[in-house]
Amino acid sequence: MKTYKELVENAPILEFDTDNASQAKEYFFKQGKKNFEDFNKVMELGIDKCIIFFPRSFNDCKAIYNKCVKIHEFKSASSISPIYLYNNELVIALCPLGGPAAANLVEELSFVGLRKFIAVGSCGCLTNSISLTSLFIPEKAIRDEGLSYHYMPASRTVDIDAHMQMLLEKACKKHAISYTKGIVWTIDAIYRETPNRTERRKKEGAVAVEMECASLAAVAKYNHLQFAELLYFTDIVGATKWEWRRYNKVTLRTKLLEICIDALRKA
Repeated sequence: MKTYKELVENAPILEFDTDNASQAKEYFFKQGKKNFEDFNKVMELGIDKCIIFFPRSFNDCKAIYNKCVKIHEFKSASSISPIYLYNNELVIALCPLGGPAAANLVEELSFVGLRKFIAVGSCGCLTNSISLTSLFIPEKAIRDEGLSYHYMPASRTVDIDAHMQMLLEKACKKHAISYTKGIVWTIDAIYRETPNRTERRKKEGAVAVEMECASLAAVAKYNHLQFAELLYFTDIVGATKWEWRRYNKVTLRTKLLEICIDALRKA
């Protein structure tokens, strides 16, 4: 059995320290590298709530989209993340796939006063005992990705904010939508969801797999933010079988947004 010191010597990602990155934030957020003037109305209204939305085709969710005004675009070298103000109540931020992109977006949004986040995305189901029509609310995430280790010391899992979970549960009940709670497996190497690793995660209690939850939960804890996630199942991920689900994407995604809006209204 290797000691922690021996592990760290071969795994730089375990070298967590408590230093902050204030110089980087000062440069990017306060000296003009990032333009935040578009958020003046958000700050004037005292809005502190945000939905992080991963699915494509947000503009097809007409019931929500028609109440939105685009206020900003976060631009990176390879992507553009449109930011919308919904009904003068909350922010809806479209987000690229993956923990690093999502975490960076939350860092930037927290700078303009957003403190309460619900992420909406998809996941694979690891068990046949759950209906794919049920929604999923993670209680904790297995940290099988990289970004969370820069925000928290090494640990097997990261807990999700219990109060925000409760608000999502109440909203699901209000909309008469079935949901399941449990452990999610966060991994950022989608083609390394190997049979052995999948079975190992199932034995740890994971019922779903996705790419961002552990990263977002760690960033939220580090920055004293509130965070939860609402997921829908797109496929069954088995050791020997992969099966896609057929569903009406626009109808489901619109309902997810409605649930999250109701949850955040109570936050």
